[in-house]
Amino acid sequence: MEKDEASEFSEIYRTHQKMVRSVLFQIAGQISGESALDDLVQEAFVRIWKYYPKFRGDSKLSSWIYRICVNVAIDHNRATGRKRENITDDFDHIADESRSQDNSMSDRDLVNKGLAKLSEEHRTVLVLALMHELPLAEIAEILDVAEGTVKSRLHYAKTEFRKFLSEKGVEL
Repeated sequence: MEKDEASEFSEIYRTHQKMVRSVLFQIAGQISGESALDDLVQEAFVRIWKYYPKFRGDSKLSSWIYRICVNVAIDHNRATGRKRENITDDFDHIADESRSQDNSMSDRDLVNKGLAKLSEEHRTVLVLALMHELPLAEIAEILDVAEGTVKSRLHYAKTEFRKFLSEKGVEL
């Protein structure tokens, strides 16, 4: 490994590490612990390192990295045989009194449980569009689908997510 390559990769890691971790956590199926998430992040950066020489620059580097993250998350879901949307959980512990005690933790927990209820396709589009604020055209490029498909998935994802929040007593 040449010094320039190592420093370039190090810069890519520093610049994109938080985004990679966030995307993998939000899109991958249930992850059992911090070390499992660390493993997924490592897998993503191994792929980035491996395929970076083939990156042609046809798209933004961040779009290319998002695509790798989405692929790692999907591969994880297939390998574990689990789909977030099929995981059942007891939501009764999310009560108004606990929400007032620690809003940010409860809100984060509620969002994660809501994401878990979405299909992988809807969850991916919702995460990329709303949480990472990517334009629809860029999401279409990342997922290699038509922009109209992204719009449709986003519409259904928002509808399902709102329905979930409404069922949990959250007023929008």
